[in-house]
Amino acid sequence: MKGVVDIFISKEKLAFFWFAAACACLAVTAWYVYDVAVTSRGSMLYVPIEGSHIYLDRSLQQQDLDEVVDYHARLAMETFLNRGPKGPLTAERLSLLFTGNGMAQVVKDVQDSRYDYRARSIHQVMEVGQVRVQHFPNGDAETVAQGQIVRVSVDPTSKEAITQSFAVTARLNWERNQNLRDSRRFPFVCNNIEYSISPISSSE
Repeated sequence: MKGVVDIFISKEKLAFFWFAAACACLAVTAWYVYDVAVTSRGSMLYVPIEGSHIYLDRSLQQQDLDEVVDYHARLAMETFLNRGPKGPLTAERLSLLFTGNGMAQVVKDVQDSRYDYRARSIHQVMEVGQVRVQHFPNGDAETVAQGQIVRVSVDPTSKEAITQSFAVTARLNWERNQNLRDSRRFPFVCNNIEYSISPISSSE
């Protein structure tokens, strides 16, 4: 106890005490900033503002915004249509890219085709080609994506492998993501999806 009192009585010891305290505060602050930087590395951060769910810098060019939505459309199509006998290959991404009616459509499509995929041991991969992007004044967007599905399955009777190709056209509607806390990598989420496929070739 006497040593503590001496610190506050002695001017030299008191100066050293506050210097050490200041250094400790700087060290703790530096460690905290470094920890935040490491945690956020590789993540896209957005700022919620009034009238919009995310902040978009005024210097952001239209082409840059198109690329953001284009990326979302390609990733959504691959997440939705890259499937195996057990369902979507990256099912954990569905809830990050789809919401509301869009998520309900995806779940229904997967459930309706589940038996056929298991019975025929179907594996398919989506190859996205051209994506057209249209923006709306309220911040929503619409994309029309075209591409190709390559599907490999096994005939239940003959047990022969069958390779098929399908042309795909999909229209996706996008809205600003209101749940950036849990999925900050995706500023847009799909709330509606409509797609059609038509056969190109088959090894049958």
